[in-house]
Amino acid sequence: MLSKVILLALLVAIASAALQSRARQNFNCDDLLNRQIAIEFEASHMYLSASNFFAHDRVALHGFAKIFRADWKEELEHVEKLVNYGIMRGSNVITPAVPKQDDAQWESKTVCDIIHDTLNFEKKVNDHLHTLHKCADANYDPQFQDFIESEFLKGQFDGNKELADLLTRLERATQVVHQNGTTTSTCDGLGLHLIDKELQ
Repeated sequence: MLSKVILLALLVAIASAALQSRARQNFNCDDLLNRQIAIEFEASHMYLSASNFFAHDRVALHGFAKIFRADWKEELEHVEKLVNYGIMRGSNVITPAVPKQDDAQWESKTVCDIIHDTLNFEKKVNDHLHTLHKCADANYDPQFQDFIESEFLKGQFDGNKELADLLTRLERATQVVHQNGTTTSTCDGLGLHLIDKELQ
């Protein structure tokens, strides 16, 4: 019986050793890298869902559909970069389970709400990139830090600024002045149509 346990333990040790990458050196951020891959996949699904919503004939905001379709493709490129980098470094890259998007969620929101939610999600993506960067720093991995900085951080800040600007332009273009002098943004009407045309 003892010999069977020892043999089983030996087989497990050999199998796990066989799965270790020979390329791995000074890479200790597997879990965070896999989480970033999952977040980028989640973003891609969210953007595809939003693009499909805007392209629907009962919504017909083709400029917004176009930007969300482009964002969907960009997020998939981010996934590919992260996966390829992980494999190059000998990381244990895990294919994530991605939650299905609730396509009906968009129907109850204004375009301003959708852009606002998108901006908040992108801030979450950015926060996690910074966590990944901190892991690289804590593990004395300047190559990984450089990869995150050069491939993701600059574009992330640029994208967030574009979303913030778009939200401001939407609110301004759809502003309504009430009789008491207060203003609110409807995120609808001619102003929305004009912004959508600009995005095409």
